[in-house]
Amino acid sequence: MCWSCNPYCGGCKPPKEKPRKCTKCGTFNFDTSAQKCKKCGTELPERVKPPVVYCLYSDMVCANPCSKHKKSPENGGPVPCKLNTPPDNS
Repeated sequence: MCWSCNPYCGGCKPPKEKPRKCTKCGTFNFDTSAQKCKKCGTELPERVKPPVVYCLYSDMVCANPCSKHKKSPENGGPVPCKLNTPPDNS
């Protein structure tokens, strides 16, 4: 059990998107919708999407998994997950 939550950890809930680092000036850009660096205006590298996995915890497919997907719940049956992200079918 954690003492405090690191939003980028992904242990008990899906991790937040990590900031993208500018390849020219090295500035970290936390704005997830930004396409250009906030400091120098250079095009930012593409975002890396997490893999779509089959979640053993909820018995569903998840596009933004936390580490709960790796093992079944202790009671044996699947548990509904309020954080499940269905994959984008586009």
